[in-house]
Amino acid sequence: MAMKRVCLGLMGALIVSAYLTSHAAAQDTPLDLKYFMKVKTLRFSPDTLLIATIDQMDVDPTGRILVVDQRNKEAHLFDSAGTLQASLDPTICHPGFTFNPLTASFSGDKFIFVQNSGGGGWGFRFTTDGECLGRAHPEYTANRDSAIDPSGILYDITHDDSNLSNRVLRQMDSAGKKVATFSIPPAKLPNASRRVRGGGLIADGEHIFFASAVEADVLKLALDGTLVGEIELDHRSLRFPRRDLPPDPAAFLQEFGKWGRDITTLGGFFELTDQALYIQYHGRKGKGGYQVISKEGELIAEEMGLPPMPKFLHGEYGLLYRVIQPRLESEGELANPYIEVYRFIKP
Repeated sequence: MAMKRVCLGLMGALIVSAYLTSHAAAQDTPLDLKYFMKVKTLRFSPDTLLIATIDQMDVDPTGRILVVDQRNKEAHLFDSAGTLQASLDPTICHPGFTFNPLTASFSGDKFIFVQNSGGGGWGFRFTTDGECLGRAHPEYTANRDSAIDPSGILYDITHDDSNLSNRVLRQMDSAGKKVATFSIPPAKLPNASRRVRGGGLIADGEHIFFASAVEADVLKLALDGTLVGEIELDHRSLRFPRRDLPPDPAAFLQEFGKWGRDITTLGGFFELTDQALYIQYHGRKGKGGYQVISKEGELIAEEMGLPPMPKFLHGEYGLLYRVIQPRLESEGELANPYIEVYRFIKP
């Protein structure tokens, strides 16, 4: 189990998504995908709860759903039918703490871990029923590229401040206390890798898979950080960037529009099944699409040249989840966003 892909926005430098687009679709448009079929729609009643946005989510094997609403600064637990089970509230354990959740993730059947944007704690732990267990270890810091393996061990990838090309894999216990650090292959485009959202980290208990939004391969690592292999992402329509962005934030923003004009970026990276990875590509001029590959790097399915590529927020247990942000109702009220669920159809 993993936090998969997380879009934290921990600082201004991290707010640039690949093409500055939201995960939520502007309206409900039918998806005609070759290898995925819509199986259901999950709706959340506004009489029970008002949700502004769904910015991140996770699911467990029974279909229960964790949803993070960053605009309202809330995180909620629903059953598989979309019925509210609990609202995660760390102030019960820590009165006066600021709660600004970034991600909420299941750790198997052991606990729920929420990454928080400071305010007295970078992380909080809850029972699988949503009861507050307490804050993470004081040395824990939230990180965009993070994952939890099935046993509850936390991993994340950070950049060495003295040399941004150098990347470090951190291994932490279930409370977020650092256990070990390992050097992994350096970033080819360090400034773009740190600031362009996408890609992600997956920890399945046997290996760790890491994909940057701007690099044309997936790193497969042993649990001690040793490189097991590099899975090359290959298709004639893929055009990953060949040059880095400037390190200065102002110069970065000025250059970004021109830099991203005609490239491909990796917008989503999920553990679709226990044997397969889902990779979602975004690009202009028909360069979007997806691939499903085995964990050994063999291509299972692909559909490329989709303009634009539908944006899925999460994938797991053979399912993909797409968030729909409805238009204003005739009375001027905004309905809750809802989720479309698509099942993988293996070729």
